[in-house]
Amino acid sequence: MNERQETIRSFIAIQLTDEARGGLAQLQGELKNILPPNTVRWTSPKNIHLTLHFLGDVDKNQLETISRTVHELSHRHTALILDLANLGCFPNTRRPRIVWVGLSGEIDALAHIQQELGKALQAAIGFQPESRKYSPHLTIGRVKKGVPQQQLHELGRALENEISRVGRLSSLPVDFIHFIRSDLKPAGPIYTTLSKAHLAGAS
Repeated sequence: MNERQETIRSFIAIQLTDEARGGLAQLQGELKNILPPNTVRWTSPKNIHLTLHFLGDVDKNQLETISRTVHELSHRHTALILDLANLGCFPNTRRPRIVWVGLSGEIDALAHIQQELGKALQAAIGFQPESRKYSPHLTIGRVKKGVPQQQLHELGRALENEISRVGRLSSLPVDFIHFIRSDLKPAGPIYTTLSKAHLAGAS
């Protein structure tokens, strides 16, 4: 009888700088004072990251292969700079579910890294990347379940006003790609970096 394989819930992402986290925390504080109370569950700034690929539960025996694949890929791409800019929500302000901050700057280079990494992981471990186009964003809050319809309308209108106001928050140098373990706990997820890989030219 085969032993049950131990799996690790994990993802590959770009970690934020302290400056970027500070800009997001400030924006969250402003939104808390403007949006209807008790409608949004805010993401702790320390847990906000830019996801490249969510791997889900992977066999523990594959961790070294994943780490090596990320390192090999990173050496073929140069460091870049993004900007945290603009506020939005999914799917739209009429039915807000996710509150996010967008990214601008070297987005094409970022998308190329994300696409090439997906192909490399597919070849290495059989990972299946999402078929939809990559849409980089930072989730800063999620609308709570069971919010009354009237409050949802108020939330949507308030978000519309803020979307037109919020511009650039901070820059985000991208020097590393992180391979991260995610442990889900009642108090919130705990993220542990398993490895990080330098992009070419990173300081």
